[in-house]
Amino acid sequence: MAHAYLKRTTFLVPNAEEAAGFYMHVFGMTKWYDSKVAVHWAFPPAAPDQAPCHLILLKAEDPAIGMLGMMQYLDQPFDSGVKKGRTKVQMGDPLLVFETKDVDGIYQRAKEKGATIVAPPMNWEVPGFNGGPPIKLRTMSMFDPNGVYMEVNFKR
Repeated sequence: MAHAYLKRTTFLVPNAEEAAGFYMHVFGMTKWYDSKVAVHWAFPPAAPDQAPCHLILLKAEDPAIGMLGMMQYLDQPFDSGVKKGRTKVQMGDPLLVFETKDVDGIYQRAKEKGATIVAPPMNWEVPGFNGGPPIKLRTMSMFDPNGVYMEVNFKR
């Protein structure tokens, strides 16, 4: 059996620079890659072969996993509007989960950058793994300016 790990999640966005700026400001992520690229028609299957894109890859603490990509088709092959003010997820939506010691700071910076806050920072508990003690969290919930949902938490 082959072993695999999730290295990165990439989002199609109307403006890669603005989308990356949100995560850089709010989470302190840094650019790992920033380039105009010609995209193969099957990766992802959305536009003609060699469609021009702006691709920005952001990294967090780990140099190889946990990256986020922001991909902007320069000649949009589809409606590039985003749902503003979302308060609920829908079937097929990604659910990003960030772990940090700075939940309250992220909350403040996210508000500054136009995130839709679903739940401000709060303390709560979830059942422990395999009957273990409850996991105590400090957590918040929000949608970024492009409508991507995320939970931000810290194990207290």
